[in-house]
Amino acid sequence: MTAAQEDRSPRRRRLARVLLILALLIIAALLALWSARVPIASRFIDRSLAASGVPARYAIEDLGFQRQRLTNVVIGDPANPDLVADWVETRLSIAGRPRVTAVRAGRVRLRGALVDGKVSLGALDRLLPAPSGKPFALPAIDLSVNDARMRLTTPLGVVGLRLSGRGRLDDGFRGTLAAVSGDLSVGSCTTRRPTAFLKLTVRDAAPRIAGPVRLAALACGDTRVARPEARIDVALSPALDQWQGSAALQTAAVVAPGARLAALGGRIGFEGSAKRTQGEAQLRGERMAASGIGAKTLAFSGTWRVAAGRALAAGRVDASDMAVSAPARARVVSAAASAAGTPLEPLAGAAATALAQAAERFDLGADLALGTAGDRPLITMRSATVRAATGASASFGEGAGLILGERGGFRADGTLRFGGGGLPTGRIALTQSHPGGQVEGTATIARYAAKGASLALTPMRFTATPAGSVRLATVATLSGPLSGGAIDTMRLPLTLRVDNGRVSANSTCVPASVHRLTLSGLALANTAVTLCPIDGAMFSFDRGRIGGGVRAAGVKLDGTLGGSPLALASRSVEWRHAAAAFALGDVTARIGRPASVTRLDFASLDGRVARGAIAGTFAGGAGQIGNVPLLLSDAAGDWRFQGGALTLGGALAVNDAADSPRFNTLAARAVALTLAGNAITAKGTLYEPAKSVKVADVTIRHALASGEGAAHLAVPGITFGDGFQPEELTRLTFGVIADVKGRVAGKGDIAWSPRGVTSTGTFGTEKLDLAAAFGPVTGVKGEVRFTDLLGLESAPNQIATVAEINPGVAVTDGRIEYQLLRDLKIRVNGGRWPFAGGTLTLQPTLLDFSSPQERRMTFRVDGAEARQFLTQFDFKNLDATGVFDGELPMVFDQSGGRIENGTLVVREGGGSLAYLGELTEKDLGTWGNIAFQALRSLRYRNLQIVMNGPLAGEMVTEVRFAGVSQGEGAKSNFLVRRLQKLPFVFNVRIKAPFRGLIDSAASFYDPKRLIDRNLPALLEEQNKRASPPTIQPPASDIMPGAKH
Repeated sequence: MTAAQEDRSPRRRRLARVLLILALLIIAALLALWSARVPIASRFIDRSLAASGVPARYAIEDLGFQRQRLTNVVIGDPANPDLVADWVETRLSIAGRPRVTAVRAGRVRLRGALVDGKVSLGALDRLLPAPSGKPFALPAIDLSVNDARMRLTTPLGVVGLRLSGRGRLDDGFRGTLAAVSGDLSVGSCTTRRPTAFLKLTVRDAAPRIAGPVRLAALACGDTRVARPEARIDVALSPALDQWQGSAALQTAAVVAPGARLAALGGRIGFEGSAKRTQGEAQLRGERMAASGIGAKTLAFSGTWRVAAGRALAAGRVDASDMAVSAPARARVVSAAASAAGTPLEPLAGAAATALAQAAERFDLGADLALGTAGDRPLITMRSATVRAATGASASFGEGAGLILGERGGFRADGTLRFGGGGLPTGRIALTQSHPGGQVEGTATIARYAAKGASLALTPMRFTATPAGSVRLATVATLSGPLSGGAIDTMRLPLTLRVDNGRVSANSTCVPASVHRLTLSGLALANTAVTLCPIDGAMFSFDRGRIGGGVRAAGVKLDGTLGGSPLALASRSVEWRHAAAAFALGDVTARIGRPASVTRLDFASLDGRVARGAIAGTFAGGAGQIGNVPLLLSDAAGDWRFQGGALTLGGALAVNDAADSPRFNTLAARAVALTLAGNAITAKGTLYEPAKSVKVADVTIRHALASGEGAAHLAVPGITFGDGFQPEELTRLTFGVIADVKGRVAGKGDIAWSPRGVTSTGTFGTEKLDLAAAFGPVTGVKGEVRFTDLLGLESAPNQIATVAEINPGVAVTDGRIEYQLLRDLKIRVNGGRWPFAGGTLTLQPTLLDFSSPQERRMTFRVDGAEARQFLTQFDFKNLDATGVFDGELPMVFDQSGGRIENGTLVVREGGGSLAYLGELTEKDLGTWGNIAFQALRSLRYRNLQIVMNGPLAGEMVTEVRFAGVSQGEGAKSNFLVRRLQKLPFVFNVRIKAPFRGLIDSAASFYDPKRLIDRNLPALLEEQNKRASPPTIQPPASDIMPGAKH
């Protein structure tokens, strides 16, 4: 050892002692400090809590260098603490800078609140460190929690949370988080009993959350979701500023107004951050039903994105086994019924049926994008396809698509194709240069045909503006059946306009044409007419109201009706849609071949369309049916066309079609005419118009195809009397007969064809009285069988019996045989009457009543006994004998009847004439009495009477007596006997009325008769001269021959 080494050894020993003493002092200090660690720590914690204003209670159970344990920890208001823990244990690492490496806790209860999107823990908030500005990171702490629960109050409601788990928070933690709540409400949405049971794991500082989130129900407004559930799986970034995951969704029924899903499921994937989140979505709904439409499945597959305040979802929507409800399909089919009876009926029916069948099962696919642009929703459909099980399909695409929501407005750009399955086939191309600009396009639709009908449209060019104005032009060619007929190749140009919701068609006149039109036997060919609008459009629709109409002038149509030629013309034709009514002016119709033309004219004819029928009124009607010799005029009434039948009802006037009318104008009432099945039928009742006397019931049938027809007239009975006479029905009786009393009945039938007209009838009377030119006729009875009723021609040998004819000399119980001939002629085969013990016979003759002329009849007298003849005239004091024969030629004309050279001659043997009464001297005086007594009874060998003159006027009668001698009972004397030897011939000329002739003969031997007939007239004349004239009723007149 060296000296230096020896010197350093003591110093080292002193240093060691010093260090030992210091160590012992430090250990003693540490031991003192350790013994006082709990009070020191308590004072430090209390000062820190007090500085932060946080009330707290706790107990330090253990306080070591690495392990610390607190029990009965209460932080916050003791009455309502924010945190309560049974115990909390931490572990520290003292290697280097001390830090907490582990936390364990027993039963923990927390209170929190969600305020303005942030969680507040009450008093605990004041213990949390201020934000450092560094990204969030989970601490490297080993956490073990058995039962940590939190009551979190939110604006939606109270949520209960429960956390348990263990592991290092930045890597390896595993635990569970449960959340439960009562009903929560936000806005109009309410969740019922939401729950969540989530698994929490942390790996490499990145948390992951997975588990189900369930609701008993979700209601938002009128939308209800039953038992929605989402199984989420979310991976967060270590800083919790990014995420990635998915949610598997599943619900029971989803019900909204007008829509329902039996179930909804799918998966939504997402990734991103608070600035941008995006992902994929696959959703599938089961048994969808919405507003009359349903689907087996409804699915969406696509992507979505939320960024910068905008949301976007794009993908494909597919619906399988879709179907429109049966009532809705039925409405589609029934809607086609509105075209019933029109050429569009087969087309509308076929299209509606095909559409309804296609709507029974079809699939839908569409590429959609839904998003927001600012505060506006934005919908874009790039393409869409509909395919039905029937083969029908429709697709849209080949362009920018349909876009709703752009700032400029709606945009349409693409091509729509459709067809198949019995539906029309077509293509509509839409182009639009920019959103909100004018849409232009062309629609090309193939000719559509069904059940004999077809519709062809030329390519339709159209434009549509953002303001809603649409213009479309095309030419339609239509063929198809009508109710009871068909239309072939009707061509009509169409120009459609839509302005502010108002739809109008053809604001200018257009030419229309029809190649052929048939309707209930009506056939029109090659018809062309110019149609013009009414009220600015041929058709308009504005605010639910239909307007406009069609007008045409100078319409002329040619064709056939029931195979018969037809010509129709009308000065004006108008149709108005609003009233479904039309009006025609000056209508003329000519039906039939030239040999049998039916003519119908109407001054006005109007009608309406309602309940599948066309009906209206007519006025100013006139015409003639075929060859029926009746002219119709002043027709007015109503008409109806339904089920292929045209019916008319009303009243009209009927006249004779002959150049010289055979009857006066008659009024036809309760007329009913029907045109159906190529036939015209009519019935009505004829009246004399002035006095409404019923004349006949008439029925008519006319076949248009053959031109054949028939009319039946039933005359139940026309009663003539003081108030009604035959001349009020026909001029033919005027001047021929008058003062007719009795009843005439019968029936008639008229038949016609292109070959001509035939008519028959039977008319008769049981008793008819009348006045004729030759005198009064009573008791006419008989029946006339007409072989040509219109020509007033009867069968030969018609018989009429006459009770009495009295041209001045009454003849009774007569029988006349005759035949009515054409041109108002009567062939009299003969007539026969018993007459004064003999006969009065009318010789055959021909009477012509066709024009004013003389008509001659000759009566033959055979075996008339003078005594019976005088008895007829009540000559009580006059007796005559003798049998007379002769002829009485009579002539009748407009002035009446007269006898021309009528001759009666007594047969061989002559006769006598005697006065049987008494005559005194006072009567005739002495010489007169002597003469009368000598001549009161005469016999004659020859007696001839010649008569000339009118029956109703002065008759000139020449009487020639020859071979006169005194008869039995006459007194004789010298003078008389001398006179009888002379050859006397008496020529007596008498001018007097026809009946006055008989009076002259009676008064020659019976002056009293002469006095009786003339005295009243003499007295009346004397009275007239003595006093002013007075009017005496005919009933009080003193009649000739009265006794007084």
